[in-house]
Amino acid sequence: MEIDVFHYSAWPFWLLTIVGVLLTGISKSGLAGGAGVLAVPLMALYLPVPLAAAITLPLLWLMDAKTVYSYRDAIDTGLLWQLCPAACCGIAIGGLMLGKVSSEHLQWILGLLSIVFACWQSLTKFLSRFAKAGFFWGGLAGVTSTLLHAGGPPLSIFLLGREVDKRQWLGTAACFFAITNLLKAIPYTLNHQWSSEQWLISVILLPVAWFGVVLGVWLAKRIDQQLFIKIARSMLGLAGCLLIYESLF
Repeated sequence: MEIDVFHYSAWPFWLLTIVGVLLTGISKSGLAGGAGVLAVPLMALYLPVPLAAAITLPLLWLMDAKTVYSYRDAIDTGLLWQLCPAACCGIAIGGLMLGKVSSEHLQWILGLLSIVFACWQSLTKFLSRFAKAGFFWGGLAGVTSTLLHAGGPPLSIFLLGREVDKRQWLGTAACFFAITNLLKAIPYTLNHQWSSEQWLISVILLPVAWFGVVLGVWLAKRIDQQLFIKIARSMLGLAGCLLIYESLF
């Protein structure tokens, strides 16, 4: 279902989008995962996946800058050296797929990944045996991040295997995604993902993105992280089911 997002009847799109962007900002700056992949799936219920991803990317740049500054003293450069070279390869692969995979297929892939990522904590015991393979998880994060801004779960699995503390986790993840999200501008430009409509929606949502990050930093020591993650994963799983339904029917 595609709609005119500036029509008066588009309020469900704006409501879900604001919730998705807000929770993404909170997750990136205050929680180790949880809601970091919600924005695109919720937008994609109303817009083509490539457009939803393009709208989200400038918002992620703002979130990354604020989060990196907030956790600048907790970045593990050693872990970044393990992850970033593979992520660059993943971004290149994702960029090639970005120009060839149809919107319907991307919607189906996003729905499937949303469900898998919503359940990833239950898969941790199985995935943990590969958790120290930085090249694998870094590369996978690069691919999924380029296509769908869904690089958080692969990175989280890797960091879980390293048993890093929460602040180091947030600082390292913020720096990793600051680097990869900037690099993603290259395939997005080559594949003509930018449009005047996309930039207008992104600019409108910038205050929401900023507030989400500020709120996340403030809530980092005040919120029940497990409850937040359960709610976020439930929303992600539901969005995934709806996306798969729409892609098939």
